[in-house]
Amino acid sequence: MQYTLTDLLQADQIVLDLQAADAEGVIRSLVDRLAANGAVTSAYADDVIAREQTFPTGLPTEPLAVAIPHADPPQVLRSAIGLAVLAQPVAFGQMGTDGSTQVQTRLVFLLAIKEQEKQVEMIGQLIGAIQNPGLLEGLTQAASPVAALQLIRETLQP
Repeated sequence: MQYTLTDLLQADQIVLDLQAADAEGVIRSLVDRLAANGAVTSAYADDVIAREQTFPTGLPTEPLAVAIPHADPPQVLRSAIGLAVLAQPVAFGQMGTDGSTQVQTRLVFLLAIKEQEKQVEMIGQLIGAIQNPGLLEGLTQAASPVAALQLIRETLQP
């Protein structure tokens, strides 16, 4: 089955103005959302946090940095994406480094893709989407998760 970003993101999987002390707190909050929707087990948080230590996912995109944490699919029950718009930036290790280079991240897209071979494809779609500065800024100003989802859908329409 072919997925798109908007197929896997639901309004109840979007958290606006999330307060988190660190990357682990953001990841655990998003996994809790996805677990409540039956998309992942709660153990997925530990898998994502462990993977983030070895393969950091922070991207220094402009005007706002983004992170796209994810892990292998054993704890994924159905493919889904969670989105957190952070109240204050949180440090994630920069992708392509050993993690010692930090990126002050405002948007976090947590990927939970059941079919491992589709992870790269979904990451590619997400990378394309986050290269739109208007989308990134718009998400930080969204009044509700429904408004954030609508903005994503309108921005990504073919």
